[in-house]
Amino acid sequence: MEKITLSTKKELEIYMNPVRQKLLRLLGRSRIPMTPKQLSEKLEISPSSVQHHIKKLGSLGVVELDHTEMINGITARYYKPTYVNVQIGLDHPDENNMQKEVLVQEQIASTYEGFLSQKKKYLERYNSAEPESTWNLGDILTGVIHLSEGEGKEFLMMITDYLDRHAIPSAEKSPWEYAFILYNAEENSHE
Repeated sequence: MEKITLSTKKELEIYMNPVRQKLLRLLGRSRIPMTPKQLSEKLEISPSSVQHHIKKLGSLGVVELDHTEMINGITARYYKPTYVNVQIGLDHPDENNMQKEVLVQEQIASTYEGFLSQKKKYLERYNSAEPESTWNLGDILTGVIHLSEGEGKEFLMMITDYLDRHAIPSAEKSPWEYAFILYNAEENSHE
């Protein structure tokens, strides 16, 4: 998958806007492209505001027009996320580091909140009794694995390749949201 690196303050400000992050999340979780009107109803903002945010995100290359349709004489524009990996340069310290870290924390928190919300809905469906299998709910895994430098790179590439192959939605697949953190935790690994 193509990578987009956001490096300027302007690019980061465009990308990190909370409304735009919600818009990207909605588009990413949708199986089909959406119109500004559809997005505005979910975001509870005006369609013109959504169009403004889409234009800004489009300038970064993270949202694109999928197609148009004539509906009652009006051209409806359907947008989708551009299937790219966005890098914000946390590995290269600069004057925008604080904003980058806040973005990452918000994305992780948003993913966790989504997990808790889905878990609550799932358990309510089963009258708060744990069903035998919750495989379709997801899970949170934490722990430590021991890898050589080469194995660490291989593991990260394996995960990235898998995620890239499954980034594009289809009618027979459901969206699974994720937040993945992997780092060398050895005390003196960077000395």
